[in-house]
Amino acid sequence: MYIIIAGAGVLGQDVARALVAHRHDVVVIDIVREVCDAVYAQIGATAIHGSATDIHVLEDAGAARADMYLALLHRDADNVATSLLARSLGVTSVIARLRDPSYEASFRVAGVTQLVRATSVLRDQILMHVEHPRVEETMSLRGGRVQVFAVALPDQAWAADRTVEEITQTRGFPRRCKFLGLMRDGTDEVLIPRADDRVHRGDTVLVLATGETIDRVIELLTRTR
Repeated sequence: MYIIIAGAGVLGQDVARALVAHRHDVVVIDIVREVCDAVYAQIGATAIHGSATDIHVLEDAGAARADMYLALLHRDADNVATSLLARSLGVTSVIARLRDPSYEASFRVAGVTQLVRATSVLRDQILMHVEHPRVEETMSLRGGRVQVFAVALPDQAWAADRTVEEITQTRGFPRRCKFLGLMRDGTDEVLIPRADDRVHRGDTVLVLATGETIDRVIELLTRTR
């Protein structure tokens, strides 16, 4: 895909790097020339020096043929403006970073198709790690009502050497919970588990669960023999 990123801050550069690695055609717009030079030299993405709130800069970046536009500037007002300009030039898919919830209606009016609520995502991740120290990675869905998280099994875990079906059919295991993946210790292997797959010692289990079931799931997976 042809993707334009407005803003080459830490987030913008990280996203650009990942998109280039996935072989997308990426153009980055930033108002600081030295940043543009670094993006081109270090990431390999095309960099346009200028303001992403200037329609002529967006035209130079090829917005009229872009498949997607990412508004990742520091200020919500600027992200609203650049999103509106991108939509006016024909971009059908616009993703924008939202900092202040007061701007959400403005983003909708501007035609943004997806909003990334950075503050709420960070808040939910911090709360998860505070309340559930055994959780390694986490992602919040539906305003925190659903969580995707990873839990490493201790060496003497009760769940080790049992099948997914045996674990999930255990009395007390929450019904509103699902195993999404098994990450093997010491390898890059990620297994999408079936009922008869066996959980090994040292595995990290990727789990989908509703908020009220998280404590019980973690308790069962980390319980020792």
